[in-house]
Amino acid sequence: MDGKILIVKKRLLHSFMLFLFLLPVLYFFINFDSAKNLDYDGYKHNYENVWNQFELGYTALENVARLFNLNFEIFWFFLICIELLLISMLYTNPYVFILAFPNLLFLSQGLLGTQVRFAIATLLCLVVFKSVFLKARFYLFSAVTVLFHNGTLVFHFLSFFIKIMIDFRERVFYRKNFFNLLLFVFVLIVVSMLVNNILLVMGYYYYADPDSKHMVDRSLSSLMYTSCLLFFVFSLLSSRYKPVPYAAMVYLGGMMLILSLIFYKFSIISGRYNLVFMLVEPFILYSYYKTIGCKSTFGFLSFVILFIVAMSKLLVINLTI
Repeated sequence: MDGKILIVKKRLLHSFMLFLFLLPVLYFFINFDSAKNLDYDGYKHNYENVWNQFELGYTALENVARLFNLNFEIFWFFLICIELLLISMLYTNPYVFILAFPNLLFLSQGLLGTQVRFAIATLLCLVVFKSVFLKARFYLFSAVTVLFHNGTLVFHFLSFFIKIMIDFRERVFYRKNFFNLLLFVFVLIVVSMLVNNILLVMGYYYYADPDSKHMVDRSLSSLMYTSCLLFFVFSLLSSRYKPVPYAAMVYLGGMMLILSLIFYKFSIISGRYNLVFMLVEPFILYSYYKTIGCKSTFGFLSFVILFIVAMSKLLVINLTI
C-alpha cells in the first residue's frame, strides 16, 4: 500500500512540474491576438451589452464577472484559466499529458482559443467521463455540462451509449459489444440522412443552408487520418492483451471517429467532433503503448506508426505569435 501511495505522489509531482512549465506556454498561444480571433468580438459584445444570447452556464459565468465589475479582458483571462484548470484535471497522468501537449497546441488557436464555450463544455464532459463514469451521479454531472453548450448533447449520446450498451472491459468483438456497435452505426447512418431536418427543427438555419461553409465535405487527407486512427483503435480493442488502460475512453474515441466518418459531408458535425477526438487521442496513444507497444518489437513499431499518424496533423499547424 505504501508503495502505491509513493507512486501516486511521484506521479502528482511529475504532473505538477509539467503543468508549471507547459501550461503558461499553452496560455500564451490560446490568448493570441484578439484582432485575429474571429470569435473574440462576438463574446466581447455579448458581455459588454449584456445580451445573454449564450447558454445558461456560460451566462452564469458572465453574470458572476459582472457582479465584480470585471472588464471583458479580465473575464477572457479567467475563461482561459478555466480551460487550463480542466486540462490539468483531465490529464493527471504525466505521460498522457506529454502525449496531449502537441494536440493542445494544435487546438490552441481553434477550439480552445476561439470556441471557448464549446471548449469549456467539452473539457468538462471529458473530466466527468474520466472521473465518475462508473458512478450513478455521472448522469447528473453530465446534465450540468449541457448548460455550457448544447453541442455536448452528441457527446452525451456517445457516453451514455457506452455506459448502457457497451462492456468496455471486454474486446470489441465480444458479442454484446459487436452487435451494439453495429446498432450504433445503423442509428448514425439513419440520423445522417435526417440531419438537415434536425438542424432546422433546432433553429440552426445557417448550418442547414446547402451553401453554408459548414456543409462541405471533409478533405481526403482528413478522412485518411480518421480512418487510420480508427484502424488502430479497433486493433487495440481487439487485442488479446488485457486490461486496456482507459478502456472506456478508448471506446469513446473510437465512436467519435465512426461518427466523424459517417457525417463526413457535414463539417459542422464531423469536423467539430474530430477536434474533440484530439482531446481523447492521447489516452488512446498511451493505452496502445501500454497494451501492445511495449510487448514486442512489432508492437513498438506499430505504436510508432500510430504516433506518426496522430502527429501528422502538426504538419498544417499555423500558430499566431
